[in-house]
Amino acid sequence: MIKAVLAGRWRGYAGAVGSVALIAVGCLLLRSRLQIADIAMLFLLAVIFAATRWHRGPALTATVLAIATFDFGFVPPYYTFNVTDKAYFLTFTVMFAVALVMGSLTARIRDQAEEATERERRTAAAHRLTRELGEATGRADQLPIITRHLVSALGGEAAVAVVGNPSAPKALPRWPLDELFERVEVRVAAAWGWEHGEPAGAGTDQCTEAEACIVPLRSNAGAGTLAVIVVRPGPRRPVPDASAWRTAMTLAEHASAALERTDLAELHEQARIEVEAERLRTALLSSLSHDLRTPLGTIEGAASGLLHEGAAISTEARNELAETIVHESQRMTRLVGNLLDMVRVETGGLAVKKEWQPLEESLGVSLLRLEDQLRGHPVETHLPNDLSLVPIDELLIEQVFLNLLENAIKYTPPGTPIAVSAWAENDTVVVEVADRGPGVSPGQEREVFRKFHRAAAAGPGGGAGLGLTICEGIITAHGGRIWVESGGGTGAAFRFTLPLAGPPLGMALTDVAGD
Repeated sequence: MIKAVLAGRWRGYAGAVGSVALIAVGCLLLRSRLQIADIAMLFLLAVIFAATRWHRGPALTATVLAIATFDFGFVPPYYTFNVTDKAYFLTFTVMFAVALVMGSLTARIRDQAEEATERERRTAAAHRLTRELGEATGRADQLPIITRHLVSALGGEAAVAVVGNPSAPKALPRWPLDELFERVEVRVAAAWGWEHGEPAGAGTDQCTEAEACIVPLRSNAGAGTLAVIVVRPGPRRPVPDASAWRTAMTLAEHASAALERTDLAELHEQARIEVEAERLRTALLSSLSHDLRTPLGTIEGAASGLLHEGAAISTEARNELAETIVHESQRMTRLVGNLLDMVRVETGGLAVKKEWQPLEESLGVSLLRLEDQLRGHPVETHLPNDLSLVPIDELLIEQVFLNLLENAIKYTPPGTPIAVSAWAENDTVVVEVADRGPGVSPGQEREVFRKFHRAAAAGPGGGAGLGLTICEGIITAHGGRIWVESGGGTGAAFRFTLPLAGPPLGMALTDVAGD
């Protein structure tokens, strides 16, 4: 970096001397046409040019050289520094003062313009980086973007992002297997930059022997170094200048803020998931203990009656007690199954295996399983004969029918019918399960799908309030949607759609024919 600065300064001084020499040659050639004042103004022009093109040192050099050349070549006696006319001393003084003031002003303006240009360049680079980081979704996407922008700022040709161990933030990270780290100087510079959170390597005051630029991404919250970017300078800029480093550190500051926001967002999301999971576990345990108490009490009473009074009761009463035990056991099984299904929906473990199936098979199995409960509710089915096969997971859709039919049984008086219909509509199959109960209150159409939501009309044996939530999870996993339409006190109609997009139908038909 020192060599580059010295080379730039020498070029400035050489340019200042050349500009004065060029003016002197021109004035000598045109001496017969120029007045002495014109020549003095031309030398002032050379000083102004040096001041605007270079810094104060070359401008001062041009000033002294211009006065000396003016005295030597254009003030009698010529080609000597002797001055016979003392009036020229005032001219020299005025020239020196004007040149010095104008050179200082133009140099200051030039410095301000360069600073404004550099600041604008840094702002634009930071804006581009921030915009791209805003579109990234995590550290894995952000680090390559940060690395690419730092390589561009430092004029490098390669870079490696080093990330430490979050569980041990004070420990040095494990250096990657990259040729940049084969040199001891680079590893020492990277370690120093990691520990101190300051830039190191080429173009800095630390570990200058390292042929790489170490850019640390420091935490603004005092959490140490988040990552280190190691950049190998390119051949066109072997040593980045101060301007490049200022741009790089501005980008590093914005990058650190973006990484911290990402880390905080991930921690917040993780905490939210943990709180939600804990709330779900608590609610499941509470629901389990509450909803299983009734069937367990019924089973215990029926079993005690069979055990202690088995010989004294009639065969009909014994069969009735046995049926009670079976029915309540099945009810417990459904409650536990719903709880497990809810856990699968919440944790994303609901796997859908679509196959082309007739919809009436899933509906028929559901009606058979609920045969005893449906004795007081006649079921009307309206499935058209030309209804095509549907790509579904047969077991999951069977569970949807079970939950919707059970929901209709709970919320409708005995003797009221339940209607199940289906029809094709816009590349989907729409299925409806309608009842003749009290319906859904206005404004509660989405609330009924919330976990553990139970209407008062369900009574003490209404269940855990998970059936409709599970239905929504299963239908969503199939790519459809589910909703309810209330008849204003004349019943509720639950509808869901099943897309007809699925595995190739030809393969399914071949398998069916083979079976």
